[in-house]
Amino acid sequence: MEVIMKRYLTLSYQRLSAATVAAYAKPAECAYADCVTGLNEIGFLFINNITGSQQDAEHAIAMKAGEQGASWYRIIRMRENLQPDNWWVQAILYA
Repeated sequence: MEVIMKRYLTLSYQRLSAATVAAYAKPAECAYADCVTGLNEIGFLFINNITGSQQDAEHAIAMKAGEQGASWYRIIRMRENLQPDNWWVQAILYA
């Protein structure tokens, strides 16, 4: 019983820590293609159905990239879906 309880508390603490990091994550900054030389590429990000303006879509990417531990991001594709003010964005994440 004690082992099970310790395991449960550890998992709960890990989830709380992850939620705290996500809540206080700093948004990543936009980097242009000529500025990413020397940065470490750490992944890709794809977000669909972002409602609002183009600036809202860029802000959503910045926040999501920051949550995933990126300091920088570079948008490689952005387009408005068939519905007005509904965006599809793909970005590369950098450390």
